[in-house]
Amino acid sequence: MQVGVWIGILLSAILSFIVGDIYGQPLHWYLFIILVIIGVFINTIILILKAHDDNT
Repeated sequence: MQVGVWIGILLSAILSFIVGDIYGQPLHWYLFIILVIIGVFINTIILILKAHDDNT
């Protein structure tokens, strides 16, 4: 993965924590890790689908 993808995943996780803090939601450290893992998983699926389209 490229550096820009990692920056985007981390930025979106940080932004979700900021929005959660604004609305007074409970925030835990493991939620940040889960958000990053989900972002990597979604990006992997996008890369797989993109590679499949390039082959056809």
